[in-house]
Amino acid sequence: MKKLNSVRASLAALLLALGGAALSQAAVTAPTAPVKWHPGHYVALGASAGEYLTTNTFKEISALPNVRGVMTRYAWRDIETSRGVYDFSRIDRDLNLARAAGKQLFITISTKAFQAGARALPDYLHTAEYGGGVYRIRISGKDATGSEATTGENIALYEPSVRDRLVALARVLGRRYNAQNNFEGIAYNETALGQAVVPLTDAQKNTFFANLAQVDTATRQAFPNTVVMQFLNFPKPNMPGLVSNMLNAGVALGGPDTFLNDSTLEASAYPLYDTVAGKLPLGPSVQAENYVTTYQFGPYAPPAVTDLYAFARGRLHANYLFWSKTLTPPLIPYDNVMKMFKSASFPKDAAGGLNTACPTLFTACVAGL
Repeated sequence: MKKLNSVRASLAALLLALGGAALSQAAVTAPTAPVKWHPGHYVALGASAGEYLTTNTFKEISALPNVRGVMTRYAWRDIETSRGVYDFSRIDRDLNLARAAGKQLFITISTKAFQAGARALPDYLHTAEYGGGVYRIRISGKDATGSEATTGENIALYEPSVRDRLVALARVLGRRYNAQNNFEGIAYNETALGQAVVPLTDAQKNTFFANLAQVDTATRQAFPNTVVMQFLNFPKPNMPGLVSNMLNAGVALGGPDTFLNDSTLEASAYPLYDTVAGKLPLGPSVQAENYVTTYQFGPYAPPAVTDLYAFARGRLHANYLFWSKTLTPPLIPYDNVMKMFKSASFPKDAAGGLNTACPTLFTACVAGL
C-alpha cells in the first residue's frame, strides 16, 4: 500500500509539473471518514497574538451564537523548534480556550514571513542540506540588497527535502489533533510566491506547486476527520492544477482576501470558488486591507462590513469566513465586525447565515467524533 501511495503521489506531481493538467482519481485518494463540520464566522488572529489577546477574543465571542470560533496562526518555526522537536504549547492553550468557550479552533501554518528580517521556517532548514530552506522576498515590492535585514522569506518548496519536512510536521499534528472535536481545521497560507530577490525559474515554480499538492494531500490523509484548507490566489497559471488536486484529495479552498472589486482576483482566484462550490468547503478571509479599500492598492474607501459579508456569502459561496481582528485606528474595523454580529438584523443561526450544506465530496459531516 505504501508503494502504491508513493506511485500515486509521484503521478500527481508529474501531472502538475506538466502544466497543471487535471488529476485523475487514480492519482490521489481522499479519505472517506466523516469530517467535523462547524461552518460559520471565525475571528482571525495573527502569529504575534499573545495569550491575553487570544483569551480575550474567545471571551468576546463566547456569548455570540452566530460566531463559531477563532483562527490562530503559527509560524512553522514556532511549532518545530529544532529538527523533530515540537512545541505544542500554544496550540494546546488555544484549543483549551476554544473548548472552554464552547467554540472551535481553526489554525493556519505560516511558511512565509512578510516582515523584514523575520523568519517563518525552523533554523535547521536554513542550511545547505535543505537548499537554504527559503528564498528571500522583497517587502512591499521595494528594492532590497538581499540581506535578511531588508527582506522577508518564503518557503523553498521546490526542494524535496523541505517538502518532506513539512509533510512530517503535518503528520505529527494530525496524530495529536485530528480526533479533537474542537479542532475544526488546519490551513496553509496563500500561494502567492512574492517578489523573489533572485527570480525563480519556471522549473522551480512548477516543482513548488507539484510539491505543494503533495503536502496538501498528505495533510488531508493525516487529518481524515478534519477540514484541511489551502489558501490560494496567485500565480494564475498554477492554480487550476492545484485545485484539481484539491478536488481529488478533499482539500478545502480558502483565500487571503475578500476584495469587492479586484480585477486580478476575478481573473485568477475567484472563478475557482465557483469550481469548488458545493463540492468542498470554501473559506475566504477578510484581511486588514479589505476593510479599507475595495481592490488591492486601491484608495482609502472603507466598504461596509455587511457588504464584505454579502460578497463572501454570495460571490465566494463561503462556508467559513475568517475576519481579521484589525484594531487599527481611526477605523478600528473589528469594532464594526462585532457590531454587525450583534445587530438585530444579522442571522443568529450558528453559521451566521453562511452555507452549511455538507460538501458533496465528503462522505459525511458530523458535529463530533
